[in-house]
Amino acid sequence: MDAMVFLERIEGVRKVMEAKELDVCILTNRASLRYFTGLRMNTAAFSILLISQEEIEYVVARLDLKRAERDCWIKDIISFPEDTPDYLHVLNDFFTQWNQIRVGVELPELNYETYHYLQEKLANARFTNIAEEMGQLRTIKSDVEIKIIRKSTYIADMAMQEALKAAKPGMKEYEVTAIARYAMLKEGAENPSFEPFLASGENSWLPQRYSSDKALKPYELNLMDMGGIYQGYCSDITRTFSVGETTPEQKRLFYDVLAVQQETIRSLRPGISAGEVDYIARQAIHELGYGEYFPHLTGHGLGIDIHEGPIIDKGRTDILQKNMVLTIEPGVYLPGVGAVRIEDMVLITEDGYEILTQTKRNLIS
Repeated sequence: MDAMVFLERIEGVRKVMEAKELDVCILTNRASLRYFTGLRMNTAAFSILLISQEEIEYVVARLDLKRAERDCWIKDIISFPEDTPDYLHVLNDFFTQWNQIRVGVELPELNYETYHYLQEKLANARFTNIAEEMGQLRTIKSDVEIKIIRKSTYIADMAMQEALKAAKPGMKEYEVTAIARYAMLKEGAENPSFEPFLASGENSWLPQRYSSDKALKPYELNLMDMGGIYQGYCSDITRTFSVGETTPEQKRLFYDVLAVQQETIRSLRPGISAGEVDYIARQAIHELGYGEYFPHLTGHGLGIDIHEGPIIDKGRTDILQKNMVLTIEPGVYLPGVGAVRIEDMVLITEDGYEILTQTKRNLIS
């Protein structure tokens, strides 16, 4: 992305700083760092971004310095030594000039060790949690972001379709998941958005959110949830299927939940609240008699984080707006029968919605 895109994002941070009367923000959250720097980091590495009204300082590990200097739009980049007690001594000059200051940090993403370290370095500082504000800056996607998300969604669709095509009776859950992982990476994903899983039979209604060595068989419902990361942006899709015959009760459950999911998607538009969307799904499932078996939210926003605003759940007041990207995924987990969750990614448009995920919603794979 062009440097101007990132500068506009930084201006968003500075507006938050002005509103909260902050002198500096010290950002450590991985999603925030990717959003404001554009630089991809190994999941075992971390970095720190300092933003004031006058300057921007990006602090990376020594091993990442050369690449950061080459690839990042930020010019003031300094390095710290990893795995040393005083790893941020490179910021001492900044710390000593910041005495009675107000600092924005992201809690709880900022781990206790780093937070304690910063409190020692800035003994006279007042810390303010700005995690919610940083998340809100990412909720409405630009045209550039939407283009990237479309590609990320395509990758998830291709992986899901490969997995469904390969799934056969006798295959282990983890064997099907491995096919999905390989397909995502082959299509250009950086990594999965989260640990993908296939939960079959009893594992689906527990629910068990990892793939085991259980074999797939007919007369069971299988729930598969996956997503990939492309250029930093996540995708997320769930399909429920069977590798053979199903019982009448399993069929009824599947088509009931599918109907609820589609009804909920049809309600999406700018101006509706997240809580109202959740109510539509939850009330429909309650009327079908499954209310106590719907234990999670109806959906969530996604972008650089797999879960970000808006959160589609009970009582949420977030108002849906054009260019938000979110999932709709009501689910029912019925002991002795199986679980059904069908999840699609949806883009909020000027007067409605566009379903991004395209994999067919069929019961038999």
